[in-house]
Amino acid sequence: MDLKTLQPGASYFYYPRPLCVVGVWDQGKNRANFVPVAWGGPLASRPPLFGVSLSPTTYSHELIAKTGEFSLSFLPWEAVEWVAKLGAVSGRTLDKVQTFGLQLVEAEVISAPLLAQAYVAAECKVVARHLLGDQTLYVGEVVRVVAREGVFADDGTLRLEVATPILYLGANRYLTVDKETLVAVDGV
Repeated sequence: MDLKTLQPGASYFYYPRPLCVVGVWDQGKNRANFVPVAWGGPLASRPPLFGVSLSPTTYSHELIAKTGEFSLSFLPWEAVEWVAKLGAVSGRTLDKVQTFGLQLVEAEVISAPLLAQAYVAAECKVVARHLLGDQTLYVGEVVRVVAREGVFADDGTLRLEVATPILYLGANRYLTVDKETLVAVDGV
């Protein structure tokens, strides 16, 4: 194999990644703000921790720092276009819920709502935050998870015939997976 050295940051070598939409309550404006995040993922099982990395220049970063909590909404492929649009504008100057006609579900434990179109959503309370380079990693303890009926198989895996996730490829490109591309490897 011929290998070529690349400048770090010159390619999206760490993609594709599942995309989640982070929600935060803006108490000052009495409204929710949502931003799609590709730099997020599970960090621990006990306690259940999920991390999201946000630039300190973003409005959502500012709101999470104030509230100490955030919601996670994982949306189906059908929502990919408006999810991309959520990341193209700032909630500082625009009410994203109003602009995009987002349907909300009230959270039970935190103040940030969930997106009604999500196939699974979680409520998180910040337990740590770390400045890492040009990003802040917010570590949230997952305090509640809700899912659409039948979206998970008995073994806890996503049923792709019920919900197809949005994956981010980088450079404003998105893709998904489906049950036809699923391979289960037994005995490993």
